[in-house]
Amino acid sequence: MRRHVLHASYALIPYTVGIGVMQHAMHLGVMARSIGAWLSWLSVLIGLSVYALIRSGWSQRCKDPLLALPHATVSVTLCMAAYVALGQHRADATILLAQTVVLTMLRVRPHDVLRLGTYTVSLLLMCNLGLTLSDPVRFSRGSSIAHFVVAASAIFTLSLICKWISGIRARMSQQARELNEAIGTLEQMATRDMLTGVINRRVMTELAETELRLDSRHDTPVCIALIDIDHFKQVNDRHGHQVGDIVLKAVAGHVQSQLRQVDKLARWGGEEFLLMLPAIALPDALSALERVRLSVENLRFPERAGLAITFSAGLAQARPGESLDQLIERADRALYDAKRQGRNRCILASDTPPSQAVAATPSPGQEVASS
Repeated sequence: MRRHVLHASYALIPYTVGIGVMQHAMHLGVMARSIGAWLSWLSVLIGLSVYALIRSGWSQRCKDPLLALPHATVSVTLCMAAYVALGQHRADATILLAQTVVLTMLRVRPHDVLRLGTYTVSLLLMCNLGLTLSDPVRFSRGSSIAHFVVAASAIFTLSLICKWISGIRARMSQQARELNEAIGTLEQMATRDMLTGVINRRVMTELAETELRLDSRHDTPVCIALIDIDHFKQVNDRHGHQVGDIVLKAVAGHVQSQLRQVDKLARWGGEEFLLMLPAIALPDALSALERVRLSVENLRFPERAGLAITFSAGLAQARPGESLDQLIERADRALYDAKRQGRNRCILASDTPPSQAVAATPSPGQEVASS
């Protein structure tokens, strides 16, 4: 909106110049004061109306929020009215036509610039014919033809140049969009797992190491959970790898939807995911992980009726001065214990006090467990 309003402000400059030309013409007596005043007020009305439409946001509903082509068409028509009113001094209005064409090329497509130039030249022809027919003494055929040829060739040549420049601008804009899309794709490939859409292992490693440094500096807890889909090999063997990919994407998307904005989920490898829970105490992290685990149990897959998915998880809280590898190793040992104890449960790392160790089983009356 700010950029559009700025462009609309630029368009007020030729209006100001045009009004100045007409006021000067009235001062010299080459334009009737009634006509000059009428054209001046009309210029003010058109310029401020277009500015108001853009500033209010009404023009946002249009294909071109700047209303460049209709605004330019109205401006050219207004300039041609001044062109006729100036009579024998009408050459002074030609510069206003050129300004309008030049300003328009910055906002419209190349063929629209050429269309505007053609419209301007057509109006020039009609105006000169009208002046010659209405007053052949003051506007002789020879002088009108000479004036038209000079003005029309200048305007049309300028339109062709503007069309060329507008084409370059359009190609550069297209190349910039394509470059931004390519950069976005490369960033996606570099930071995201292409199958599940969650961040990849490299990015998670960088984020987790940064979070651990912040944890040691500000003494805030950071928890890491390793999540592994239970019996995933059997899913691939029984239903095929395509269904296996669907399961991975569904689980990743569902887990992601259950997390806080500050939590991060990454595909760690195969059917294994790493979940980072910053700024949360271990009991709360376990409760959150449990909610996620229970919700995953309720996932249904239309592709395979009756297919039920569960996961096992190992959860550990970072110790002071502990490296990321050591933290993940403790979470991995807890995950191994969860698998050994029957899967579909969350296990806390072995150094956690027994009073905080809770293992969740899929059946009612969940089992309390610790590795």
